[in-house]
Amino acid sequence: MGLAEITPGISGATVAGLFNVYNEFVRIISFFSPSQFEFSFKKIKENINLGFSAPLLLGMIMAIFLAVNLINYLITNFLFEFKIFLSLVMVLAVLKNCLLDQRFKISAKFPLHFFSGIFIAACISLTLIEFSYSDFAPPLKVLFLVFAGFLSFTAFILPGISGSLVLVLLGVYQEVIISLKNFDFLLLSPLILGLSISFFIVPNEIIKSFKKNENSVKVFFSGLIFGSIPSVWLHLN
Repeated sequence: MGLAEITPGISGATVAGLFNVYNEFVRIISFFSPSQFEFSFKKIKENINLGFSAPLLLGMIMAIFLAVNLINYLITNFLFEFKIFLSLVMVLAVLKNCLLDQRFKISAKFPLHFFSGIFIAACISLTLIEFSYSDFAPPLKVLFLVFAGFLSFTAFILPGISGSLVLVLLGVYQEVIISLKNFDFLLLSPLILGLSISFFIVPNEIIKSFKKNENSVKVFFSGLIFGSIPSVWLHLN
């Protein structure tokens, strides 16, 4: 998930779905939503599931900080092959959601959800307009990074839409990658604030959607994943 999240075009949530950890991951972080958080050691122990969350988060953090150079190496030396690999991963995720996790007869009941997901993701993927972070005045840069953090974490939670692609489109991807490599937390702090705001709001809304109709939500997410494939070929360079 960490490797996927620093690679423009593929979402960490897509990888989470492939390894069947998505629902549990979102359930755990939704516990911190202000609407349901309860500061009780018993409740925290029941909902956090450290045996699951600690290794997962550790692996993600290690990947983000240690694999930046690996991603740059693959993009520089094996770009075409890397794009093919990521595209196949996304196709596999769609097949898993619609054929393996639930019967195709069930998935076929929600064509509108699937094509809506494709349309939304394709609109984002095919967006060729990118902002220029360097053109903003210093105070606006801080606010823009908060905004970028909010959108990128929201994208990270949604299977299909890449959080790092959002950073590319907002023109802050290179700055974030350099800051991660240099441990420049001064620049990263507004981004982390935006991530935190999304962290407290978005997962709980996804859980609510799953509870209403898990089958249709999975089909919609599959559409998001499939519609995001062009982003791998357009924005990963």
